Amino acid sequence: MINKDAFLSKLKEICLNNQQDSCLVFAEINNATQVASFIQGFAAEKQLVTQIEEHITQLVAQYANMEFAKLEHNRFAFIIPDTAENSVLIAQQLASALDAQIINIEGQRYYPKLYLGITPLTPEYKEPKLAFASADAALNEARLTGGSTVKLLLDDAPELKNYHRALQLLPVIREALLNQSFVLFAQPIVALDKNIQAKKVEVLLRYQDFEGNIHAPYPYLSAAELFHVSREIDLYVVRQFCVFMQSNTDKETVYSLNIAGNTVRYAPFFDYVKEQFERYKIDTQQVCFEMTENVADRDMEDATLLMRKLKDELGCQLSLDDIGVGSSNLATMPKFNVDYMKIDGSYIRDFLNDPYSELVVRFINQAAKLEGKQTIAEYVETTEQMEKLRMIGVDYGQGYLLGKPGLLFDPAKLN
Repeated sequence: MINKDAFLSKLKEICLNNQQDSCLVFAEINNATQVASFIQGFAAEKQLVTQIEEHITQLVAQYANMEFAKLEHNRFAFIIPDTAENSVLIAQQLASALDAQIINIEGQRYYPKLYLGITPLTPEYKEPKLAFASADAALNEARLTGGSTVKLLLDDAPELKNYHRALQLLPVIREALLNQSFVLFAQPIVALDKNIQAKKVEVLLRYQDFEGNIHAPYPYLSAAELFHVSREIDLYVVRQFCVFMQSNTDKETVYSLNIAGNTVRYAPFFDYVKEQFERYKIDTQQVCFEMTENVADRDMEDATLLMRKLKDELGCQLSLDDIGVGSSNLATMPKFNVDYMKIDGSYIRDFLNDPYSELVVRFINQAAKLEGKQTIAEYVETTEQMEKLRMIGVDYGQGYLLGKPGLLFDPAKLN
């Protein structure tokens, strides 16, 4: 095993000369290290990593001219001087060999596995940082799959292009948060039942560039989620929303704020919300926090705790978004003490002509009513859709027919 600097020099040489078939491989130990630290402490984790490192070193020694370095405490890098096809076979052999190992630390048995991401060092990679980003993207795909997994990403892979685009947006996101280039928009949520008098809007994020052009949020939010900075955006939105509410004379409208999965797992989020609400004297009955069904289901314990505190301690309303496309089922819905269920727009688009979509909309609406919750249909774009939803008994609609997103607050104009 060579040191990190020597490894980077070798990688740079290959990237510049590109004289032979070579692949860069990133390998990461699974959560066995975290388990060891939790059960037996940091010393056991360190011992486990050391033993895994020894196993990998022995395995690598079987292959000629393979460069090997340790990048982080649980991450390694290899340069395999061979084609992508053969490199995948070698990586699979490494994964299988470690998979067969049972490591004993003071009587406690551990079963480590490797995630491996591979990218060929093609002429497109003139700089090591590009090759690193590609191998990291492949490793991320392997990590998502779980187990002893090898993932190969070629330079034209869509996942790799998306990863590179997201990586390029990271500094833009940082600058936007610093310079307050993210502005708040709002889209009306309109009552379909004429007996409902409540006024509601969903607060949405948009990016405003230096020329004042407004950009859709998806690329930025997707990059933030991928690189675990979503909570910084959510904290930003809470703060800017509170500044807006300080001078807002509308005391009737309920404003829905979105919460990302990254934020749900961030315990200090609730304390920050509480502190900002108290500082700006926010009427919490005017605030509804919204998270997707997938987020709530994936982090059920954290999500349930956060929702309970937002509702019971602060008095905010709650909404569960994207109902019908998440991984959970309606049997779990009563566990989330929300006020609103938002029916995913993919069903609304088709339900006039698709009996299955109509059945799902009716079913979600009926299930919500049995639990005493109101329903909101997304992507309402035609009068026919609206009338059909009203007939079914859906309480609210949201979509271009009922109102497009408009500027709510530009924090930069306060400076």
